[in-house]
Amino acid sequence: MISLNPSSTSPAVQLYPEPAQVLDNPALSCYFLPLMSFTHEHLEDQQAYTIHLFGTEGLSCISPRPYAEDGIHGFDYNEGRYRYLGDPAAFGEYHNVSEVYGWLLEDFNRNSEYYLHEHISAADYGANVQVALNSIATFDSRRYAEGIYSYLYMRTHLLMDRLTAQELGQSLVNERSHQTQHNYHLRPEMIVGGTERSRFMSPSGQGAILAAFDADTKQVYLLNPSSL
Repeated sequence: MISLNPSSTSPAVQLYPEPAQVLDNPALSCYFLPLMSFTHEHLEDQQAYTIHLFGTEGLSCISPRPYAEDGIHGFDYNEGRYRYLGDPAAFGEYHNVSEVYGWLLEDFNRNSEYYLHEHISAADYGANVQVALNSIATFDSRRYAEGIYSYLYMRTHLLMDRLTAQELGQSLVNERSHQTQHNYHLRPEMIVGGTERSRFMSPSGQGAILAAFDADTKQVYLLNPSSL
C-alpha cells in the first residue's frame, strides 16, 4: 500500500510534480504529463530513487523508435530526473504537439474558472475547441485536447476553494443541524475547503467531500453534501 505519509515501510508520494522537477527537458511535458513521484528504496544497492510516473494522453507512436513505442518509453535516470532516450518524432515527425499543447495551456489558464463553475466535461471541451484547433494542429488533436484538459482540470482543481466549498456546504450545514442526533454547532463559514470525490474514486462517485474546521475545539468535520 502506498501512503501519502511516508514511513520506514511506505514510499513518499507527490502528486502532479512540476515538469522541471522530473524531466531534464521540461518542454517534453507536452508528451509526458507528470502524474506522480514516489521514493523507491532499492535493496540491491541500498539507494533511494525518486521514480516518476507520466501519462501520454491522446498520443500514440505512429513511427516507433528505440525507447519510444506504444506501451513503453525509456529514460536515463540522472539525480532524480529523467532524460528521454527516445525521439519525440515517434509521436509524428510533422505533428506540432508542443504548439497545440501551448495553445491548450493558455486557453485553460484563461478560462479555468469558467470551466470549473460550469462543470465542462472533457468531451464537451474537445468539441468546443475543435474548430480553433483545426486551424492550428497538423494532426487529429481531439483526443489529445480532451486528455490535456482532463489533466489540467484535475491538477488545478484537486482542492476546491473555500468560497465554493462554503456555497456547496451551506444547505447541508443548515439542514443537518436539525436532522442529526447531535448538535455540532457547525456554521457555513467554518468550511475551509473540499474536493470532488470523482477525482480520487470511481467516476460514478459524484459529489464533493468538504472539511469544516472548528478553531475553538480544534476539531475537523467531513461533510458530504450529496448525502442529503
